[in-house]
Amino acid sequence: MPDVNASPADQHPEGSPPAVDEQSRRTFSGLRNLAERITPSLVDVGSWIFGGLIAVNLVVLSALITVGPVDAAIQTSTAALAAALPLNVAGIVLLRLIKDVSDVGLDDLTLRAFQDAGFPNIDAYFPPPGERAVQQARRSRVAMLYSMGIAAVSIALTMTGMSAAMWHMGRPIAFVLLTAATLSVAVVGVAIAHTLPPGSDGKRR
Repeated sequence: MPDVNASPADQHPEGSPPAVDEQSRRTFSGLRNLAERITPSLVDVGSWIFGGLIAVNLVVLSALITVGPVDAAIQTSTAALAAALPLNVAGIVLLRLIKDVSDVGLDDLTLRAFQDAGFPNIDAYFPPPGERAVQQARRSRVAMLYSMGIAAVSIALTMTGMSAAMWHMGRPIAFVLLTAATLSVAVVGVAIAHTLPPGSDGKRR
């Protein structure tokens, strides 16, 4: 009869797979560590994406302003692109803050500045060095999640604005744009799937 007071580790003999909860915890921990290590690359890629979106918004908006509100498609396109532009600026500013705070070491710099100024007991207002690193990693993760959300909304608005502008030129052109965008996403997804390592058969011999 199994011991009900035994821990999950005791209930699974050596060599058996870990419990589902433990495996999930390890999976999320590994993904979190991976995200922290590739944050600099994600910041660079995100800055490039936001910069490209800003350029597209400005170029198309400048052309739409000269056309004027001639129909509903142009008005929809102008409104969507105008809404996406400040989101792109906010996203790129947020990514730059992540990079600059990490590169400069804002927490340590702030602590040294107050120490040099002779502020009494300033160390009590700052967490230990180990906790500072944890807080920095948490700030980077939160900022990256917000940036990803902003990017998703901005891309949706930009695609809406571009599709509406193409709709003004002709419905087939709008359908071609949406089809090409869908195929591009599918191709990227297939390429990423092919670069992943093959799955195991469930049991390794």
